Amino acid sequence: MKYKKLLGEDVSGIILSITVVAYVASLLLTGIVTSNEVMPGWGVLLLGWLGPLAGSFAWFANPLLIFAMYFSKEKPSAAKLAAFFGFALALTAFGLKTVPNDNDSATVLGFGAGCYLWLACFPAVFIASLLSGRKSRVLSAGE
Repeated sequence: MKYKKLLGEDVSGIILSITVVAYVASLLLTGIVTSNEVMPGWGVLLLGWLGPLAGSFAWFANPLLIFAMYFSKEKPSAAKLAAFFGFALALTAFGLKTVPNDNDSATVLGFGAGCYLWLACFPAVFIASLLSGRKSRVLSAGE
């Protein structure tokens, strides 16, 4: 019966822990490279709520990611939905062509490792929630 625990709670917790570390690391790495600057992830997080002014709503995936991380064990179904829709929302970042700044706007040249690490957090939380949901179903079937 050890394998059931290994395939459920333990792996789920490990994935979730790695995801939290990856999210924090994404804040320290390059998020967006523009014609004027290289923005670290924390800069994108601080200013991203202004994204709708540039036509991007990707920043709003962050609350869904935090929700999914927080509830991945207690409410795995809700966490899976949040991770899925958050990922879909996060992918809209690739539609960003310009970033408004003080003078005019800067052209987006590319995305850095922080952006891709941030994006990887969504499927990771989805998988952790999936494993947590499987564990709770195994327990309820065995009781």
